[in-house]
Amino acid sequence: MSSLDKYILRQCLTPLALILIVTTAIVWMTQTLQRVDIIIEHGQGLSVFLILSVLIIPSLLAVIIPFALFGAVVYALHRLHTDSEIAVMFAAGVSRLRIAAPLLAITTLAALVTFYVNVDLMPRTYRIMKHMVADIRADFVSSLLRSGEFIDAADGLTVYVDEIRPGNQFIGLLINDYRNAKDRKTYFAQRAILRETDSGPVLLLKNGNIQTVAQYTGKVDIIQYQDWAIDISSMRQGAGELQLEMTERYLGELLNPDMSKIYDRQNATKLIAEGHARITAPLYAFAYVFIGLYALIGGSYSRRSYFIRVVMAGAAIFLLRVAGFLAQGFAGANGEMWLIYAAPLAAIGSSAFLLFAPPPMRRKLAEGAA
Repeated sequence: MSSLDKYILRQCLTPLALILIVTTAIVWMTQTLQRVDIIIEHGQGLSVFLILSVLIIPSLLAVIIPFALFGAVVYALHRLHTDSEIAVMFAAGVSRLRIAAPLLAITTLAALVTFYVNVDLMPRTYRIMKHMVADIRADFVSSLLRSGEFIDAADGLTVYVDEIRPGNQFIGLLINDYRNAKDRKTYFAQRAILRETDSGPVLLLKNGNIQTVAQYTGKVDIIQYQDWAIDISSMRQGAGELQLEMTERYLGELLNPDMSKIYDRQNATKLIAEGHARITAPLYAFAYVFIGLYALIGGSYSRRSYFIRVVMAGAAIFLLRVAGFLAQGFAGANGEMWLIYAAPLAAIGSSAFLLFAPPPMRRKLAEGAA
């Protein structure tokens, strides 16, 4: 790698890192607000909230990396233009390809990272997050019990706890079970603990009594006990079999849907389209960079500001991304998967041709089009 390559790399790497960090942080903070309910509604600690928040980052990187790369390339080239360094390079006989080479090397690395995130890291982290959230919401203690509150744990079942302690321990427990109108019971316990058994969760009560009301006489019977066990497996919110969404599936599961499952049969074409979209995601990094390169070092050299070119390049990548989403939606409905590849490949091909093709060839093509 020559000194010129290293210099251009340095001009691009610093803004790339800053744009990537700042943009990811901003989007990440907005996404983490959706997980606040885990703390508020289910009584989870800050550590669980942070773990769930970190698991969101790979999905953000898959979208942000190509845009951050475009911003870094445009910023670096615009700075070189402002300092007249691009003019000096052209005067010294440095070709456009020579200037673009180190930037395309960064693009290749970014494309590989994007591909890895899309096909492995993102579905892996989403699956971990889905199982964590399902386990939290299925947990009897976190989803049902609150200190100092009467909670309707199930239809005909009310639970009150004075204090919840670590390790599923409860102090001052009251359970009013009126699911069977002919056999209503109220349980009192000084202490209780939740245990997992082979047959399901069991609530072990310590030092309390059971009050029942005779159906015909209305007499209250009180049974004292030191130890009592209540099977609460029917009260627990089971997670059941988790349905994997598109973002939670690996590439092979997207391209080869399991037709034995109803969801896969109903959404087979959409799943396949999502798989092809994962494959094409790295191509957008190259498309954005080629558009940025053409905007800054393509066309005729200008001593004026390149602001208009930068704005047009930004609009071009925005429209390209929109076209990609539309193509994916159309392919998911009609099965024309080639459309997913058409937008980024067309952008890469046309930008690369305009940027690197010899001037006579570009003029000839323009005359032919006219």
